[in-house]
Amino acid sequence: MKKISLLQLRANHKGKVVEIQGGMGLQNRLLHMGVFKGKEITKLSHLGLRGPVVIKAGRTILALGHGMAAKIVVETE
Repeated sequence: MKKISLLQLRANHKGKVVEIQGGMGLQNRLLHMGVFKGKEITKLSHLGLRGPVVIKAGRTILALGHGMAAKIVVETE
């Protein structure tokens, strides 16, 4: 298992959130969206160089900003 940023995760691949590299504000915002440590997420797409990253967390589909996605570390096989 290797740890990579959500930006580096390829489209249509799953990863488990192991770290959120941000303050409590970011962690709380993501928690309310259903993204937290231990949660398995699927990256659906990544639009452009600094565009939004679309993920699926449970039954919810979210579009995260580039900066926010860069601070999410996932573990993948």
